[in-house]
Amino acid sequence: MIKEKAFLRAITYAPLLFIPLFVAAIAILTYQIYTQNFETSVKELERSLIKSEKKAVKNKILHTVDFILFQKSLIKERLTSRVKGRVETAFKIAQNIYDRYKDTKSEEAIKNIIKTTLKTFSWNNGESFIWIVDYDGVSQLAPSYLKYLEGSSIIDFKNANGRYVIQDEIAICKEKGEGFLRDRFTKPNKNSNKQYEQVAFVKAFGHYNWYFGSAEYLDTATKKTDKELFSMIDRIDNIGSNYIFLANIKGDILVNKDLPQFIGKNVNITDKLVQETVKNILNSLKNRQSTTYIYDWFNKSTNKMDKKYSYIQKIPNTDWVIGSGFYLSEIQSKLMSKKVDMFQVYNSRSRGIVYIAILVVMLTLILSLFVSKKIKQKFYKYQVNIGDKTNQLQELNQTLEQKVIKRTAELEKVKDAFEELANTDALTHIHNRYSLMKIISAEISRSHRYQTPLSIIMYDIDFFKNVNDTHGHDVGDSILVSLSNLIKKNLRDIDTIGRYGGEEFLIVLPNTPLGDAKSFAERLRKEVDEYSFEIVDKITISIGIIELQPNENIDQVFKRVDDLLYKSKNSGRNKISY
Repeated sequence: MIKEKAFLRAITYAPLLFIPLFVAAIAILTYQIYTQNFETSVKELERSLIKSEKKAVKNKILHTVDFILFQKSLIKERLTSRVKGRVETAFKIAQNIYDRYKDTKSEEAIKNIIKTTLKTFSWNNGESFIWIVDYDGVSQLAPSYLKYLEGSSIIDFKNANGRYVIQDEIAICKEKGEGFLRDRFTKPNKNSNKQYEQVAFVKAFGHYNWYFGSAEYLDTATKKTDKELFSMIDRIDNIGSNYIFLANIKGDILVNKDLPQFIGKNVNITDKLVQETVKNILNSLKNRQSTTYIYDWFNKSTNKMDKKYSYIQKIPNTDWVIGSGFYLSEIQSKLMSKKVDMFQVYNSRSRGIVYIAILVVMLTLILSLFVSKKIKQKFYKYQVNIGDKTNQLQELNQTLEQKVIKRTAELEKVKDAFEELANTDALTHIHNRYSLMKIISAEISRSHRYQTPLSIIMYDIDFFKNVNDTHGHDVGDSILVSLSNLIKKNLRDIDTIGRYGGEEFLIVLPNTPLGDAKSFAERLRKEVDEYSFEIVDKITISIGIIELQPNENIDQVFKRVDDLLYKSKNSGRNKISY
């Protein structure tokens, strides 16, 4: 009997001990799992933020490198265009003087007027100028440092390679009327032992058996382009502390918004931090094209030293090194901002878990006294409650994942905005030259691969310089925009229009043979001819059209379509050549 009472007492009171303890253990375990999941989510968010920032910095550098390489590829093209343009301008001025005075002044007087007018033409601190030589090799106009040559024969003048350059210039003018030459000369006021490559252009002036010429040194053109690139990078790079820095392998700092006082200076400067950091970056790139580097740097946003991550890369075919990065504290700031929101949710949920656990234990104590037989049923109920809490934790994890996805999308928008800036012409909002080169290269590859026709149209506004000179560049810009909008209305969805440069434009017509392209171009030419523009009222365009030939590359394509465009302009303008 005593044993039975003891047994019943054990059955009655055992739940008062074991069930509350069991429920408390379950509550503690649930709280620990919830806390562990919270910490895991925070770490995953931190990894995701760092990974996204690293990807954004790398993509930024890769796009900037592509932009720099493209701009450098145009140096010689722009150089030849500038030199030819100077001679063409001098030729037109001389022709106008001749036409004006040929019936009223002597030949000698006209010659003096021409020489007096053109002797003021000088560029690049006197490195480039207009010269005049007659077909007997007598110098008619020379710069001030060669003034002693005027009136004397320079027919036997040799360049650095022993070439009779004056004789070659005369031969070109006699045979072709005009043309380019490449030579090597010393620069005025420079080391006489060093030779510099230059591009020259000469053009015949038949009235007096004269020819005009001008030249520019390639290294001067390169420095000019580099200076423009530094300025463009500085203007584009406006993303807070994630600025672009550019240096050469000698340690000269070329672009760095954080160190404007050191631009153009070598790392052998008094600032030890700058000196050591730049040297370490250059050393890490000795045997590779790119690297990542974490170093200490002064954060102007916080006014203290901070750890900074940077992606650095060599720029092919140059001695430049480019990089960009971000402070690790910025990631922590972003993480803390998100962690505060997460912690508020976590705090609310954890308090709920504690309150529920206390309530369950109290109910279990009371009910265990009277409903010991229902212990199993109550146990199942607790399991259901635990399942609910697990679901709540999963929902919280999904919320955190959605926030990570949203942040990644925001970073992608920044990337897309940078790509749009690099690919769009700022005035006409159509493709720029850089974007056109990529599109045309892709279309040429597609056409060769699938044996489909591809036609390309190049058009140029006739006498556009007169519009700018007469009405101003604002009116000229307005015409460029209006003309681009007019042309775009006639394009198919698969066609592409872009601004090649100045008043020259390209239209890419995939799956289009030459015959269809000619019909389309003629329709465009007539529509432009009949269109009434504001202020100027009427303009015309000259057009060149080509269809891609088998095995033809992009350089050959541009050469052919450019030649056809100039054929249209030289045969009267407002025409189509194909």
